Amino acid sequence: MPTRPGQILVTTGATQALALVAQLYVRRGSAVVVETPSWPGCLDALLAAGARPRRVPLDEDGIQPRGFSAALPAAALAHVTPTFHNPTGILMSVGRRERIAELAARAGVPLLEDLAYDTRLWDGPEPGPVAGYAPPGAEVLSVGSLAKSVWGGLRIGWLRGPGPVVERLARLKARADLGSPLLDQALAVRLLPRVDALRAERAAVLRTRLAGLEAALARELPGWTWQRPAGGAALWIRLPAPAGAAVFSQVALRHGVELVPGAATDPSGDHDAYVRLPFTLPEPRLVELVARLSRAWAAYGGTPSAG
Repeated sequence: MPTRPGQILVTTGATQALALVAQLYVRRGSAVVVETPSWPGCLDALLAAGARPRRVPLDEDGIQPRGFSAALPAAALAHVTPTFHNPTGILMSVGRRERIAELAARAGVPLLEDLAYDTRLWDGPEPGPVAGYAPPGAEVLSVGSLAKSVWGGLRIGWLRGPGPVVERLARLKARADLGSPLLDQALAVRLLPRVDALRAERAAVLRTRLAGLEAALARELPGWTWQRPAGGAALWIRLPAPAGAAVFSQVALRHGVELVPGAATDPSGDHDAYVRLPFTLPEPRLVELVARLSRAWAAYGGTPSAG
């Protein structure tokens, strides 16, 4: 999209960008539209600012327009993760991006799109950001980062939005940390021209690890189910009924595995039938991960361990 320098704010990672936006727009008790499930880090930033989440479920194209429209009245902000949704890995369709941008603009609600979870796993066209489909005058803020596509230790992110809004956010950032580290910024400038190639290399590694994880899960935990994600680096796994992920995650911890239970992705505590399982580890460690989960599952009272 055509963008002026004054529309960009460099941040210390995408997490800081989310926190600054929450600080600007949210007051205690403010209604904020969020996807359900949603990434706990995003929810934490909004809840810390005093937000009252209005949850909207997803379908295969992303956040559902009817629920989104119903949640918008009197909301201070709306948050979506179109590319790729965390934790489900869903890629929001072009038509859905257009519709969501139109609904937010019509309601006069600022829209925050989180594009930091940006690793595409499979070949195919990738839509542009929601901001590119927004009608004139819409207030859309787009957050990106190098952490997922390059390295998690490179805490450099950015936010694109209307110039006056970015100027206000820059003042908030200056009060928070005076500025992001210059060495990290210099490294980011060197890496940005190669970011497409780096993403492709990362995706190839993740596809191999995903295949290994899926094979191990199918072998040792055949009752667990999931949809293969379009992007990102984790599986959103449904446990067999009547298992509860919050309790099982405590059992898994005693077997050396730390899980994000589905209830942590929803302020209401829903989605307790799900766990988020990353496939970022090397293949031998993923095999060991599944072996430990299998033993934990047996101890929990699920299907007996294959090992």
